[in-house]
Amino acid sequence: MTESQRRRNVFAQVLRDELAQLWRAGVTRVARSRIDEIGQRIGLDRDETYEAFEAARGDIWRGDFVESDEGPGWEAVVLKDIPASGPPDDTGL
Repeated sequence: MTESQRRRNVFAQVLRDELAQLWRAGVTRVARSRIDEIGQRIGLDRDETYEAFEAARGDIWRGDFVESDEGPGWEAVVLKDIPASGPPDDTGL
């Protein structure tokens, strides 16, 4: 396994854990900057981060990209499901 593959595997695990935590807390919109931050902590550059995040769609997360009003690309995702994390908490808020 190369160092790049190892970092991508770590990114996938951290992403799974953090998105599941947000999902259980009832958070459904995740800013692109949050994904950037996870990638930076793991040591991925921006391109690697976005490629790994998009590759995780359907496996780690399900949802839709929110297109940016300020140019091409996306600014956030709206989560529809985080497989295997259980339903979001209904806190009544």
